[in-house]
Amino acid sequence: MTKSFVRPGQAAQTLATLKPSTRVEIREMARAAGLDLPEKLMEELCDAYPAFEAMVRRLPRARLRGDEPAHTADVARLAALGRPDQAG
Repeated sequence: MTKSFVRPGQAAQTLATLKPSTRVEIREMARAAGLDLPEKLMEELCDAYPAFEAMVRRLPRARLRGDEPAHTADVARLAALGRPDQAG
């Protein structure tokens, strides 16, 4: 049985409804990040960015710290799996 502390519907908040960034905005973000790219690489970045942006915008935003997988594991059960006397 998998334990989950994720509340239904809470993680539905994403950035998917925002408009995609324009090439001008992508160039501005790159410059603001300190990237000084040759024109050819800047064009490659502008071509690739929409796919990256779409992926990032689908990620759920409304998560609590306790929702991390590391916080949902049953450590006692996992430790018992490693003991020879508890092997199934």
